[in-house]
This record gives sequence, C-alpha cells and structure tokens, in this order.
Amino acid sequence: MVSDIMDITEAAVYLNIKKGTLYRLAKSGQVPGIKIGGQWRFKRERLDELFRRGKDSPIRR
Repeated sequence: MVSDIMDITEAAVYLNIKKGTLYRLAKSGQVPGIKIGGQWRFKRERLDELFRRGKDSPIRR
C-alpha cells in the first residue's frame, strides 16, 4: 500500500533525488514538508503540486 505521507527516504525516491538534496530543499522551504519528532514527513499531494504549478509558483504552507 502506498501511503499519502512519506518519510525522507520515500519522498527522495518518489522525487528521484538524493536524500541529502531533499533535506536541503526541505530546510530551505523549497519542498513542502514538516518535521515531526525530529523526522521529516512529506504529503504526496503537496509534492505533486510542485510539478503542477511549476518552479516559479511557490507552494504556500
């Protein structure tokens, strides 16, 4: 079963980028995510918005 909430590893695989890159992008706010208990979590639909909106339209938190 595919979850709508992904950890850093799952999100990096989904986006086809390295985990280190995703950490950096999440910390800077370029990729929407939330830190829960010291661990990053990402909603699949929010990641999909990055591609629907394009790079020039920031995602609001």
